[in-house]
Amino acid sequence: MKKKSKLKPYITSFVTAGVVAVVYTSIFPLYRPLDYLICGALALLLGRVVYIMASGLDTSKKAPVQRTVPVTGNQAVDNLVQQGQKMLADIREENDGIPDPVLSAKIDQLDEITNKIFLTVVDKPEKAPQIRRFMEYYLPTVLKMLTNYRKLDERNVTGENSAKMKKRVEEAMDVVIGAFEKQHDQLYQNDMLDVTTDIDVLETMLKQDGLIDSGLHDNKAGQTMSAGT
Repeated sequence: MKKKSKLKPYITSFVTAGVVAVVYTSIFPLYRPLDYLICGALALLLGRVVYIMASGLDTSKKAPVQRTVPVTGNQAVDNLVQQGQKMLADIREENDGIPDPVLSAKIDQLDEITNKIFLTVVDKPEKAPQIRRFMEYYLPTVLKMLTNYRKLDERNVTGENSAKMKKRVEEAMDVVIGAFEKQHDQLYQNDMLDVTTDIDVLETMLKQDGLIDSGLHDNKAGQTMSAGT
């Protein structure tokens, strides 16, 4: 969603309150303190209503919830994750100023994937070295890219070069999202290898003890075929 000017609602509200006060005094002369009180209350009330309307409240799109990432007790890892959370907060802020709903949705998706990466590192602090480049280059570059996109849009920069740059950012987000998903998967690569190794060892021992005639996979396939017949 396009970020609204923070100053405009206040100016509109102030002007509205002033107009209400002028109109009221032209119709109802102020003789008593109560008259001043009623005039002021009415001006404040309508000014507040106009402020809310001018703020352009939008409940159609919920902002992604910023997850609270637990600490590990490992200062180096906690500092790394906190640094990443700060960059994510900056990316969310840039997203507030980007009007393109498609790009904004991609940024939300990126936010979710990045949080999964941080939660994985918190759960397994020994994996922190695997996201060094992710933290030192990939995430800061994404932030810089989105900041430049937002600035060009806010300044109404037009022209062929501007349009090409925006298009490249939008296309790059798909590549970045895929790369971040792969980064998350790679954090579990050793875990998946360990599971596969455990299965191979289990299968070998079962064969040696004469408890199975074939591999676990082959045995399962045979059982499926038997059930089908």
